Amino acid sequence: MKNLILDIKYYLLFLIFVLAAFFLYLNFGINFDKNYAPEIVADAAFRDQIILNEVKDEKIFEGSLSKKIKVDKNDTLIKILGSNEVESKFIKALIKTKGSEKLANIKTGDFIEISFSEKKIPEEIFVTRNGLKGILAEFENNTYTIKNHERIPEVIERFASVTINESLYQSALKEGMPDSVIMDLVFIFGWDIDFVFDIRSGDSFEILYEEYFYKGEKIKNGDIKAARFKRGKKVFSAIRFFSKASQTKEYFSTRGENVKKAFLRTPVEFSYISSHYNLNRKHPVLNKIRAHTGVDYAAPTGTPVRSTSSGTVSFIGNKGGYGKLIEIKHSEDYSTRYAHLSKFSPRLNNGSKVEQGETIGYVGQTGLATGPHLHYEFRVSGNHTNPLTVKLPDAKPIPEVEKQEFLNHAIKMINRLDELFLKFYAQT
Repeated sequence: MKNLILDIKYYLLFLIFVLAAFFLYLNFGINFDKNYAPEIVADAAFRDQIILNEVKDEKIFEGSLSKKIKVDKNDTLIKILGSNEVESKFIKALIKTKGSEKLANIKTGDFIEISFSEKKIPEEIFVTRNGLKGILAEFENNTYTIKNHERIPEVIERFASVTINESLYQSALKEGMPDSVIMDLVFIFGWDIDFVFDIRSGDSFEILYEEYFYKGEKIKNGDIKAARFKRGKKVFSAIRFFSKASQTKEYFSTRGENVKKAFLRTPVEFSYISSHYNLNRKHPVLNKIRAHTGVDYAAPTGTPVRSTSSGTVSFIGNKGGYGKLIEIKHSEDYSTRYAHLSKFSPRLNNGSKVEQGETIGYVGQTGLATGPHLHYEFRVSGNHTNPLTVKLPDAKPIPEVEKQEFLNHAIKMINRLDELFLKFYAQT
């Protein structure tokens, strides 16, 4: 009898639990639905496109009609949409749409842009890295379609005229130039001008560059179209030109000479020379006369070292007093060496191709070195040459078949700079 009473109690408790669960489902089922976040399945065979009923609610959505969210670490598409007022029924429809796996493949640093209608329908969901190219989900006829998409931006031309007072960088910032455009200017003229030692107060430049906008919002800074730099009595010009023959974009002087040289002057930025090329130097470690067949650049351990020209890695590894060494062969005549490195770029091996300016390793103190620095050697036909005084070969000029087309373009760009320069000073 006692056991029977206990059994009845258990059945009653179970019945109460079932009734309570049913009550919660009836009253709070919508909330369960809202928090539902199913996995996105890559195989399209598991998806049937959902067509939603037409939204008849005429109530105007009071939230923001557009949102732009930057993807953080551990974010998922479902998590971002759910926390930014996208209702669960639209998330489900999105998940069931062909191509949803591409939309969900978000990475840290991406942006997700959501455009709502006044009825709170997320009409467009755009996943992009740069604001122009990405994956777009569009809501039309009560269902979603997902596709690769590229926006056509509005390109605005900007002009700046800068006279250098403190430093080039600070003077350019005061005139409203973006940081990235200033760096591009330094890179373009960096083969002819040493921006650490050559610049003087009173030097100046004019620059014509592009900015990209979409729906009134600035997306990114574009290229420099033309620039003219006045250093003392010397004038340097750079004109952007798209070559049909080589399918490349490069910068040339008004005479059609490539502003690039085949080699950068220095393999380490923001450094100073601690030891010059000297065939009679006393070695600081061995304490005896040993030719110093390169130039030493003092810089903190870990400072990036860049290849001064494009070429092929002919040696990478440890080599006696050089410590960690990379040797790059650029042509039959030219090769360079980078010694005492702390580590190499992980992608490099013997035979690897490198581009001019590419980071190949990092400053260190390996081998016979008294402090962190880069030992840089420049060889011509196998013979050591002073990197600071050697005449560097030029990069390729304008192809002869395009010379006249370029000269016509250059005249147009220089006239444009002159016109804007006169307008600028007439206004000021």
